[in-house]
Amino acid sequence: MKFRNLAAGFAVGVAGGTLIAVLNAPKSGAELQSSLKSGSGNMKTQMNQLKMEANEVKSSFLQTKRESQEVFETLGDEVKTMISNFQADINPNIEHIKKDVGNIQNRVEEIQDTFNSDK
Repeated sequence: MKFRNLAAGFAVGVAGGTLIAVLNAPKSGAELQSSLKSGSGNMKTQMNQLKMEANEVKSSFLQTKRESQEVFETLGDEVKTMISNFQADINPNIEHIKKDVGNIQNRVEEIQDTFNSDK
């Protein structure tokens, strides 16, 4: 097959395809251009709205982050205070229990001495 025949067939095919596309187009060129322009305008509006919404989400996230940091700092301080209060409340009881254990040990030794001396 010669290149000339191939090129001629290609040219006929392109011309026929273009003619069919023009005859079957739902809108004229001017209508199509105006439709594309309005579509791009709508797309720009939607993109701007998405940017605004993204900025709102970002600012909301940053505000939540800031507030949660404040809450955790306050909560940390409160937990430390509660622990120190608990330790202050329980220390006298611990000392009392230590005394009681010491007394019990002394009593056990006395009983053992009495038991050993009775043998």
